Amino acid sequence: MSNAARLHEAGHDAPAPSRLDGLLGRHTAAHWPTLEEALQRTTERPRWIGWRLRLLVFIVVGSCLAVAACGWWLTQQPRLPVTLKATGDGHLTLQSVDYPTLRKLEGQALVGLRIDPPPDIGPGLPISLPTDMLLLQQSARWMPSPLERDRLERFHVQIDRVRAHWRPDGLVAHLRFAHTAEEPLLIAPRGWAGVSALFWLLAALALAVFLVGAVVLLAGLQARNAAFAVLTTAQSAQLMLMALHSNLDFFAPGWLIRLDLHVRVACDLCSAAALVQVAVTHPHRQPGWVGLAGTAWSLAAATAWGAYQGLPREAAWWAVQIGAGLLLVTSVALMTRGQHLAPHPFTLVMRRFTLMSITTGMALTAAIALGGSRPDLQRHLAVYGAMIWHVFVATELLLSPYLSRTRQVLQEFSLLAASSTVAASLDLLFVAVFSMGQFTSMTLSLFLAVGVYMVARRWLLTLLPGRESLSMEKLFQHLYRIAREVERQPDTLDASMLRLMRELFDPLQASIAQGALQAACLRGNGAVLLVGMPRLHGGSPEPGRVLVLQHAHKGRRLFTLEDASLAERIVEQLQRALNFDQAVEQGRTEERLRIAQDLHDDIGARLLTLMYQAPNPEIEQYIRHTIQDLKTLTRGLAAQSHSLMEAAAEWKRDLHHRASVAECRLDFDFSADTNVALTMVQWSALTRILRELVSNALSHARATHIAVHLSLAEDRLTLTVEDNGIGRTPSNWSHGLGLGGVRKRVKQLGGSVRWVEAEPNGIRCEVVVEPFAGPGPAALEDQVSH
Repeated sequence: MSNAARLHEAGHDAPAPSRLDGLLGRHTAAHWPTLEEALQRTTERPRWIGWRLRLLVFIVVGSCLAVAACGWWLTQQPRLPVTLKATGDGHLTLQSVDYPTLRKLEGQALVGLRIDPPPDIGPGLPISLPTDMLLLQQSARWMPSPLERDRLERFHVQIDRVRAHWRPDGLVAHLRFAHTAEEPLLIAPRGWAGVSALFWLLAALALAVFLVGAVVLLAGLQARNAAFAVLTTAQSAQLMLMALHSNLDFFAPGWLIRLDLHVRVACDLCSAAALVQVAVTHPHRQPGWVGLAGTAWSLAAATAWGAYQGLPREAAWWAVQIGAGLLLVTSVALMTRGQHLAPHPFTLVMRRFTLMSITTGMALTAAIALGGSRPDLQRHLAVYGAMIWHVFVATELLLSPYLSRTRQVLQEFSLLAASSTVAASLDLLFVAVFSMGQFTSMTLSLFLAVGVYMVARRWLLTLLPGRESLSMEKLFQHLYRIAREVERQPDTLDASMLRLMRELFDPLQASIAQGALQAACLRGNGAVLLVGMPRLHGGSPEPGRVLVLQHAHKGRRLFTLEDASLAERIVEQLQRALNFDQAVEQGRTEERLRIAQDLHDDIGARLLTLMYQAPNPEIEQYIRHTIQDLKTLTRGLAAQSHSLMEAAAEWKRDLHHRASVAECRLDFDFSADTNVALTMVQWSALTRILRELVSNALSHARATHIAVHLSLAEDRLTLTVEDNGIGRTPSNWSHGLGLGGVRKRVKQLGGSVRWVEAEPNGIRCEVVVEPFAGPGPAALEDQVSH
């Protein structure tokens, strides 16, 4: 689209030859761009037809079936009907039992676990399992020590021996306690009732994240959408693995434990590399983005290779953590660079979300690495802390494509998840590093987490998606001013709406385009706000116009649904005000016509009768003069509109008649660079100002010559009335009804008036109204304040 066809304002400092030209770029209705041109793309949403729709349906159905299959697989897995709890010294106690007869054992320390073979199974059982923290460890991903990871793998080799003899009718396990006899338990299939709600919640979140990535990718096969799809797929895989582990107890098969470690390492590195690719491609592609994205993926691949092949096993876990962290920090730096190159509120939002993810992830890593002295807390943090962190990241991914439309509860939920990760990490760090007691560390970590939550909430939610709204009083003043401006000069509607929206939202760019819009709406995930313009005439076929506002607060935040709702309410109220003004003006016009007709038919006829019955020529001449004034008044009242040139001709005839009666010479000079239409207020005020000034010169100054000069140039009206009478020193005059009325009517027009001495004698009155096309600021403020 060419620059000449685009209605565009890049800022407040652009030079403007005039007020309307500066705001509207001298565009007329015939040259307004269409809404598609203004947005540089179609305003319609993508039409899901053809292969995209079929593929999306296949992905949705396939994903739901995959989740259901995982749930069915879990129902067939063995389930230990007890809940175990770790103590501070690394031992296990019986926390709860499903069998009422064994609840007396709750709280007992578990010292052994033996599983007997079924009666028809040969050698290979019984199997004794270790009764330490390995029974509760679900994944090797958050185990820094390679020795512990080896122990976990050997433990699940034994579990695989148990699973090899697993039958649907179950196995018998014997629990051994320190001070109580051995108790048998039946390990039966889990069944649908045994699948916990946590599995379905995590699986539902994983499914939602995965489908959001699929929708974004299918909406446009671009590099940034592909990177986002990788992000969502990786996080979805993490959540599904956590959902499975949450229901397997220690009966997870060995292949799942090994697969879990490899998949979760790959997911973490792919997520970090994909985030770098998103940073260099969205919302705008940065210079050299291909090389930057390629470098990030190369670093992720090198880190994965080093963790499995090239580095000592003791450094593998740290290599993954440091490599992913470096990629995340790089993405933040690239987001900062992109914000400097092309400001965009989405970049700021994602940068802050990424910083929160990095901060909470570092706290989680430090707590797990340093928490070896409290294996119970370390295990809880490795399981539930990591789970909360991944839920936090997943909610970020869910929010990001629809950030301006998400409800506050989802935003608050993501912040609470991050705060919970911080609280759990700090709790373990305080115990491990500072040797604090359990209650002390928990209390202090909760207080610090609440403080982090309050600071982050203000920083992330209040400053970015929120807005600094105008007060109701100021908003009412703006709407009143616009309504009065449009009533006087309809052409000012576009400029007035642009001024109001600029003050309300401070957009980086603002433009007007042709198009139809049912209600104010968002585009580009809140980067653009579209607002329909009010119509001056309700049912007229004039083309619709749309305000296109881009990047609120100079690109520092996104528009939200609350912004769209506020803009829509403003347009509705302004439309009502304009419709009301139109109805009032129509009523005024009808009333003026009725009064003009009554004056002509009643008062005019009586004055004409009196003129014919006048006893002497002086009274006849006076009545004739009064009839002439009445004709001028009724013509003005009956006229639907007044142009300046027509009004000037009428004023010239009227003033010449008044001056001729007083035997005074009157010169009337008029010039205008354009013939503007006068409102009734303007016509009435100028008529009475001219009559009052000429009448004062005739009656009080006893002038024999009066010169009237009226001009309109570049929206500046200048009126000068000069006489050669006896009046001097106007600063000493007392302003009565006559001069006070002149001042009041000039102020009503938004202008200024002054009286000065003329040379060699007489008085000159100078009236200036600028701008003349619309109401002046002083008049508007006076009207609003009263």
